[in-house]
Amino acid sequence: MEKFYLEVPGISRKEEALAFVNEFYECHSEINGTGSLVRYREDYEAWLQKLNQDYTRVPNEEKVPARTYFLIRVNDDKIIGMINIRLSLNEKLRNYGGNIGYCIRPKERGKGYNKINLYLGLKVCDRYGIDTVLIDADLDNPASWKTMEALGGVRKREYYDDVYSHCTVVDYHIDVKKALTEHSEYEKYVFHDVDEYDEIIIKKMETDDEIKGKAYVQYKAWHEVYPGIVDPEALEKLTPEKCEEIAFRYRDGLIVAKDKDRVIGFVGYGNQEEEPSDMGEVFSLYVLEEYYGKGVGKRLMEAALMKLKKYPQICLWVLKENERAIRFYHKCGFTESGEEKFNPYVKAQEIRMIYQL
Repeated sequence: MEKFYLEVPGISRKEEALAFVNEFYECHSEINGTGSLVRYREDYEAWLQKLNQDYTRVPNEEKVPARTYFLIRVNDDKIIGMINIRLSLNEKLRNYGGNIGYCIRPKERGKGYNKINLYLGLKVCDRYGIDTVLIDADLDNPASWKTMEALGGVRKREYYDDVYSHCTVVDYHIDVKKALTEHSEYEKYVFHDVDEYDEIIIKKMETDDEIKGKAYVQYKAWHEVYPGIVDPEALEKLTPEKCEEIAFRYRDGLIVAKDKDRVIGFVGYGNQEEEPSDMGEVFSLYVLEEYYGKGVGKRLMEAALMKLKKYPQICLWVLKENERAIRFYHKCGFTESGEEKFNPYVKAQEIRMIYQL
């Protein structure tokens, strides 16, 4: 049986996402629910930054906070569709647009996938406390509004829209909890729900609280990871006060991961300090141990690689005995360069790894 899940877009899906959009153009098909990806085909990285801004946006009469996801088919790890969920509505969206926009790629239509897409989207709505979803479709797009009806959608209005779509539009309301209860037959297609850790924010380090949070992560991570790897005296010297002093002194080129208001990880990046100078470098990446295996490190690395995209190569140094970190960097696309050096501060050997853009 095929299984599906919603995935927060990341840099690793760049080529596939662009191919997904191009399929609509090749098939001369309209596209909806992509969080404006069609406008960012030339700068996918900027689109990812936009999605992060969308999620943290304060609602107003112009824009509202939203989440955008890829619908992934587990069997072949392929993007099958997309869904955009507006977490609140302003007056404009209550009149046209509603909470949800969605799509299935043209060559995968007619298989019932959009019902699964909408079902998973309703689970996200339920998580955010949205009781009733407003969703609309063009009257001449029965595949879309029949999907809404299949999940309990009740038609509330039919009208001619002469502002946006210039056609007859039908509005539906879906009682979220009722839909999820009465249509649980779609649960068998769910690989996993959107995880709470997917909603962790990745952003530039800016505030004093974020700087202090970064300092704590560095202190905590060193004392979680490095005992038995580095000189004990180096660990003793790295006190919370020392980490905070470093954090306030070096503020540039830092991205933090936040779970609500708590900093749980960070990555530092910039121009390589050694020759050749036309190479980018990831200077540090740490995540609190309790968040291991949640994709936080991967998202931090993706954010740093986006910032360093102007460089043909990106390097990093990692402690030779830090096998877990080396495995992680391999998964991110880094390979060993064969270079080693001795770090006198921690009295341990380091190896160099390279990422080729």
